[in-house]
Amino acid sequence: MAKSLDFKQGNYKEAVDFFRQKLNLPTKKWNELQGAFHTRAFTVAGAMREDIISDFREAVDKAVASGATLQDFKKDFNKIAGKWVNTDKEFEAKMTKPGYNAWRSKVIYSTNVNTAYAAARERQVRDPELIDVFSHAKYVCMMLPTSRDAHKAWNGTVLPVTDPWWDKHSPPNGFGCLCRKEFISKYEISGGVEKVSSKAPTKPDDTTNIGENWDYSIGEADKGVYWASERKEVQNKLKEMSSGWEEVPQRGLWSSTEDTTDSLTVIMDKKFAPDNTINEKNLKERLEKALGIKEGEIATIPFEDKFTKHLYNMRMDVFFFTNHIKSKNREKYLPMIIQTLKTPAQIRVQFLKSLKTRKTAIRTMFWNKFEYNKQTYLIQVIGDSACINEFAVWTAYNSKQKQKIMTGVPIFESH
Repeated sequence: MAKSLDFKQGNYKEAVDFFRQKLNLPTKKWNELQGAFHTRAFTVAGAMREDIISDFREAVDKAVASGATLQDFKKDFNKIAGKWVNTDKEFEAKMTKPGYNAWRSKVIYSTNVNTAYAAARERQVRDPELIDVFSHAKYVCMMLPTSRDAHKAWNGTVLPVTDPWWDKHSPPNGFGCLCRKEFISKYEISGGVEKVSSKAPTKPDDTTNIGENWDYSIGEADKGVYWASERKEVQNKLKEMSSGWEEVPQRGLWSSTEDTTDSLTVIMDKKFAPDNTINEKNLKERLEKALGIKEGEIATIPFEDKFTKHLYNMRMDVFFFTNHIKSKNREKYLPMIIQTLKTPAQIRVQFLKSLKTRKTAIRTMFWNKFEYNKQTYLIQVIGDSACINEFAVWTAYNSKQKQKIMTGVPIFESH
């Protein structure tokens, strides 16, 4: 028997997991990141300081994990705002406007809580036990006086979960939107409990009544398109699509640039030379010693960007990382890999979308260039937000390449 969907506020594991896998990012404006990448990043428009973003994140986490109310969050918001105004004159001016703090706290609270719960529902129906059960979805509008007229018109629309209309119309569809996507089982359809709509209410690409940066499917951006075995048309379509990832341009602070690895400072210190004494038997022990952790623990590599002094953390599952290095026979490069993690020449951030599944990821790339015995070693240590799973980290190395193009946003350069 298939397990049921559980949507209790607070004790809602999928929502908590979704929110906690996000990377804290500073942004000057609310639309600097394309909408789908908010599934990977936690931002508060205008907040550039790590302590301010972290405080907001802690308050939102409490709301998602324990079901804290908007009133609870407003108290936290006012405390954080008191710290923020001391260093940001622009924010201080905004806080003097009547009603600004109430409006801003509601936007931050509702946006993060509603999207976390929407992502959680999507994660649940993608469970292997359920993915072939919940075949359809219904657009549900709360039908409140404040509900958008177009969203009221979409209320009750029932379509297959694979219908392209959901790609841009999966709720919430704007700031303050309380609409939700209710999943319908194939048994409800076959039993006549729910009736499938004859057609979608708009064309799939018509985003007229969707807010800017809200024209995406949270479930798709988070976990990719449906892989259900019973839906052969989906499987056939996936086989025809290209694999790999494409970089998606962002705005403002996160606009991508290009450079070559020729710009990287060459490291020639022999203590980082390839070490043939490191093998698959002692690799894990050497890695744990270098990072100061034990198996089962998550390593955190902190680094500060050169522009805003924002403190980032790349989290690493050492078990996964050890197995990756062994699978690529890169044990002897461990000294260079550790040096690249601890003292990179450059760090870049990429915003990526899967060509096959349309899943999003934010990739952090640590770069270094080494040279020994007239041979050049380009080392990349790559940390991904959700390319494979949370805390997935791996390396890239090719001894035949002396130069590579580096893309993304440079957030750190050694001096």
